[in-house]
Amino acid sequence: MSLYIMYFNLKDSENKKEFVKKTRDWVRYIKGKVEGLGPMKLYRHHAFGANQRTYQMHVEFRDFSTWDRFFILHDKDVKAGRFMRDWQGLIDMNTHYDEFIREIPL
Repeated sequence: MSLYIMYFNLKDSENKKEFVKKTRDWVRYIKGKVEGLGPMKLYRHHAFGANQRTYQMHVEFRDFSTWDRFFILHDKDVKAGRFMRDWQGLIDMNTHYDEFIREIPL
């Protein structure tokens, strides 16, 4: 199992409640549509750095093929693609960064 973590700031002009609603709509729509995709979780930082609108999105996935299937879904399913683009439109993409991590069993 691997984990994709996206760190980002919400755009200053965007409403937090609307952001959470759009996130919920998108996550509920794609749930169960991508083989190997685990839960998607949203976290908000408090008292972290200069920007008080910092978030993390965690997505569990079985392998990198799951990641490919995730993007294929958003390319082929018009509604899924629109949900993701709308969601990304609320994020300051100039300050975001991504990381992929894999657990090392001990």
